[in-house]
Amino acid sequence: MSRIKTKADYILEELRLIPKTIKQLKLDIENTRSSLFTSPQWSDMKMSGGVRRTQTDKNVSIIDASDYGLAEIDRLVKRREEIIGVIMQIPDSAQRHVLLTTYLNCQTFDEAIDKLELNRNKYYTIKAKAVRSLNVILNQY
Repeated sequence: MSRIKTKADYILEELRLIPKTIKQLKLDIENTRSSLFTSPQWSDMKMSGGVRRTQTDKNVSIIDASDYGLAEIDRLVKRREEIIGVIMQIPDSAQRHVLLTTYLNCQTFDEAIDKLELNRNKYYTIKAKAVRSLNVILNQY
């Protein structure tokens, strides 16, 4: 039986996924912008879903999509900083170090154990205490 996820579990998973989301948004922006250069140019007007659209209209929609992606990346970077700020409030430096290493620099717990040079039991003990400490901090908000 699995345990119930806490606020800390959710924000730590969010912290781990933010870089992946940013990477996907950057790829989307790059693909969207490249379509601006590679899209076939048509005559001044073209029908799209029964609506007349000029090439300029299409170019503007591509630029708008890119702007949205950039704004979302900025929001995610700020959210990442906010989560790190909450983690930094944990009084125990070993607990902070374990969480930051695990969720910022590693994809798996085994990778974090190797990077931190801890034995498995000690790692999971410190991580469990860190998650409890983080929940205490989050429940104060």
